[in-house]
Amino acid sequence: MSGPEVVLAHDFGTTGNKATLFTPEGELLAAHYLPYSTEYPKPGWVEQDPDDWKRAFVSSTKAVLEKGGIRPEELVAVTFSAHMLGCIPMGKDGSVLRKKAILWPDHRSEEQARVIEERIGWEDFYHRTGGGLELALYPAAKLLWLKENEPELYRRTYVFLGTKDLLVHWLTGRFVTDYSDASNTGLLDLARRRWAEDYLEVLGLDRGKLPEEILPSDEVVGRISREAAKETGLAPGTPVVLGGGDVPCAAVGAGVVSEGTAYNYIGSASWTAVAGTKGVFDPGMRPFTLCHLVPGMYVSQLATYSAGVVHEWFKEHICVAETRDAKRQGISPYELMDGAVAGSPPGANGLIFLPYMRPGGAPFHDLDARAALLGLELRHTRADVLRAVLEGISLNIGLVCNALEKGAGKPFKEIRAIGGGAKSRVWLGILTSVLGKRVTTLTSSQEANCLGAAMTAYVALGRYEGFEQAAAGMITVGEQIDPDPASVSVYESLIPLFRRAYKQIAPIHMELGHLNE
Repeated sequence: MSGPEVVLAHDFGTTGNKATLFTPEGELLAAHYLPYSTEYPKPGWVEQDPDDWKRAFVSSTKAVLEKGGIRPEELVAVTFSAHMLGCIPMGKDGSVLRKKAILWPDHRSEEQARVIEERIGWEDFYHRTGGGLELALYPAAKLLWLKENEPELYRRTYVFLGTKDLLVHWLTGRFVTDYSDASNTGLLDLARRRWAEDYLEVLGLDRGKLPEEILPSDEVVGRISREAAKETGLAPGTPVVLGGGDVPCAAVGAGVVSEGTAYNYIGSASWTAVAGTKGVFDPGMRPFTLCHLVPGMYVSQLATYSAGVVHEWFKEHICVAETRDAKRQGISPYELMDGAVAGSPPGANGLIFLPYMRPGGAPFHDLDARAALLGLELRHTRADVLRAVLEGISLNIGLVCNALEKGAGKPFKEIRAIGGGAKSRVWLGILTSVLGKRVTTLTSSQEANCLGAAMTAYVALGRYEGFEQAAAGMITVGEQIDPDPASVSVYESLIPLFRRAYKQIAPIHMELGHLNE
């Protein structure tokens, strides 16, 4: 009897790599997470070492295969989900030419973003590429920065690749990308699904330095080479399925593969996204649109960058006692933090927390934004502060969701919750009451990115006819959480205060951010 048809799916996130093993029925056989470091060498600069990604791939692959009891030769495919907005300079021989890769939140290229706006115009850029308001984050601006500030490196570069595309090249030797990653460069014509040659000409960027081939995500792009097999421990000849960016992979893993379905991801960052045969565009040019992994469809989303990363900061710097006690008890510190939050009422006894510890993102798109805790008195407790943190992140997600619904022209029936934040029943209880709508979890909520990539592989291998069939066969709904009417009333009164608090404090934060320039 033959063994199970197992796919190895990797998700390269902002803070680490998760390796998973999935069966065609959606069963998670094993998972292994390995963190890597992020560097912030200057204000606005965010970098990672691509060699760390390769090392994480090797280590996490070995660990997950051991956990799952699967031999490398039993794998039917390897595939990827990864963070987007990358522009990694590669030599023709496959070498990475820059020791540190410029990561997606990096916004050193604000001056270049202004050049793009002047030469192309916001409205044309938005409707043609689906790009969002923070143009400095896009590879279009980052490539200009590299050309102007590191001209020799730019000249020597054979091709610029995204994160997963670098890893695909490492395994197969091919320089390619998929439509989802290409659509998040600010250089792809969404309607025609090809590079916007006129943009490249106007900006003075070389077409030849972009991947020649843009392929569907559900394509077997190659097989693991003998050299890569020696480096990774995988079997030579194993099919490699291209996969996609983390946002559309998460959509597939959440079952958001049909018109009007939506999900919210809470990880380091948080985003809300909706699937459709058309992108979501509004006069304020807020939602941005990507090519879905599903052929002919799009994912429109709004993202906020201060979500789980803020919760984690409070765990590490404020909740030292909880972290210590959790280690002694053999549980997660977040469980003890949630227990404290449950002891504070909705509204945190009059506290409002603006969560912008990592600036930028929806709904305000303000790279000068900072965090703030308002209303603090001596009567307040640690529980109130922790609750205010979760409420602040959730209120911001609520503003994002409302804006996306407005652009889509109709409210979402439910929001599917995925990511690390979906582990917390307390947090989801807050979120569902802020949104005023049902939040549904999935049994693989924390592995949705990997599951989406695995589903893509099974579609590529012909195990499923398409993504809707894969979703029906591989996704299991977990809990359905409905809003608490009393909490809904509290949060409805807090939302306008939250918005006003940001607007009133924004000028102060802008001045603080420029004090040391």
